[in-house]
Amino acid sequence: MISKTEFLTIYATYGSLEVVKQTLPTVIRDTKNYGNAQLIVHDSTQREHGQKEKWQYLRALEEEHGFFLILSTNLSMAHARNMCLQLGQELYAPEYIAMMEDDHGYKPSFIQELVQSMKDYYGKKSRYSLRYGLFTGCTEHAVGDLESIEKCEHKTGKITKKSSLHINKVNSCFRCAPTSHWNNVLKGYDTDEYLISYFQTFPLNMRNYNKGFTNFFVKNGELMFSVQAEGRGDTAKDSLRLWDKDFAASDPRSNYIGKDKTNVLEDKSFLNRFLK
Repeated sequence: MISKTEFLTIYATYGSLEVVKQTLPTVIRDTKNYGNAQLIVHDSTQREHGQKEKWQYLRALEEEHGFFLILSTNLSMAHARNMCLQLGQELYAPEYIAMMEDDHGYKPSFIQELVQSMKDYYGKKSRYSLRYGLFTGCTEHAVGDLESIEKCEHKTGKITKKSSLHINKVNSCFRCAPTSHWNNVLKGYDTDEYLISYFQTFPLNMRNYNKGFTNFFVKNGELMFSVQAEGRGDTAKDSLRLWDKDFAASDPRSNYIGKDKTNVLEDKSFLNRFLK
């Protein structure tokens, strides 16, 4: 039976129990305070990464607060989000859907401000002519881009193609949009052979931009917080987690901090030409 709701949060998590203890209760609190909101929590933590303790904690929270909890075997972030995106619509028929990572939390009244921002600004033109389509409460992972854009405007008096893409960029840590936008513009998350990677999350931003949309920062990030943590897809030169380092290094689509691109086989794809 469908229980019609206005706002749905999809909270995807893996491991990081101590981080989740700091963030998930705040999401639950704001969901309950808003009234016409629902929450789906998905976890696929494996035994070797603290599954027993994590699942005990999540089950206790679910029993107390009554959100929809999914505990599964190993599943990529994209698969998990796509599954919850479809399930959430069948269960709740939400008007707005937010997808977030477990190292982010809600400050009081965030959902209220977010929903109001989407009602007021979705589809309206921004100062860059693109229309607002994606909404986020996190500016921590975009401030540098925004500052560089402002400098570019001040010097040249115009928006370049590169800066316009940065304006459009919304990090995977938090993305929110009307349900119709998720289905018809964003079309879910792209899946690949990595549990999470830039190749996986980049095309969603491109679809948003290519259809004439940009993002909106709700209250300049004042109503969301983040906890310092190593994500499941965290990559660096000396630490390629959860996938074979030789394969990840040789795949021309993969991208991580400190990657040596001199030994990568030449790739003629659009993505690789764009990244160069």
